[in-house]
Amino acid sequence: MRQINMESNRSIDRAFDVLQVFTIERPSLTKEEISKLTDIPVSTVYRILYTLERRSLVRFDPDTLCYSPGFRLIEFGSLISSILDVHREAESFLNDLHVQTRQTVLMAISDGDQILYVFNKENYDGLKFSSHVGQRRPYIYGILGPVLLSYLPNKQIERILEIPVPKHTPYTTTDPDLIRKRLQLIKDNGFYIESDETNIGVTGIGAPVFDVRKEVIAAVGVIGPSVQLVGEVLEQAKVALLTATQGISSKMGYPGKLHSTF
Repeated sequence: MRQINMESNRSIDRAFDVLQVFTIERPSLTKEEISKLTDIPVSTVYRILYTLERRSLVRFDPDTLCYSPGFRLIEFGSLISSILDVHREAESFLNDLHVQTRQTVLMAISDGDQILYVFNKENYDGLKFSSHVGQRRPYIYGILGPVLLSYLPNKQIERILEIPVPKHTPYTTTDPDLIRKRLQLIKDNGFYIESDETNIGVTGIGAPVFDVRKEVIAAVGVIGPSVQLVGEVLEQAKVALLTATQGISSKMGYPGKLHSTF
């Protein structure tokens, strides 16, 4: 944990004190029991529990008057497990991809209505234009967002497409119909190449990572200056990227080949 010369937020500290009293041995508790375990007044505990309940972080059983951990905590746990698993299995492939292409390599996962970057290794000799680990972006941004979006359920895709897309450059595609066609092409081709739509002079190529259920769990991308990622160099980067995503997918239990050429 980072050491920062700053006081923590007392209300948030108390909320976590409340959440941390739940254990396998104590899966449900009354507000009075929580108050006794945390040394927080019952009235304060009740306000905290009400807030946590509204956020689905705890559940209340009116029959027993007990609280227990909510389903949102399970979602957080699944997210962390997913990040750790795919990051661990992917890291060597991503580092090799960075060495082979000599360009910036990124990996992101879906997180609700946004994407979350979980890996970034930049080409320190070139331009700095990528997102950092832990940063969230909309789906219609860069190369990884559209790749992840293309494999989501249609209902979620349509909801995302209702969100206005800002023009990052004069070349950014914002028309929902054109974006729908692009998403289908990504699924058909198994990769996505974009130039100048997010940053002028920057080209990227992205591809999905699948798991044992044949579901997309991440997207990996290579980005660099358009003057470098062109022609045969771009084709070599595409082959290296698809080889890496095949390797990661196999590590995650995906059965078979993603691309006929590998």
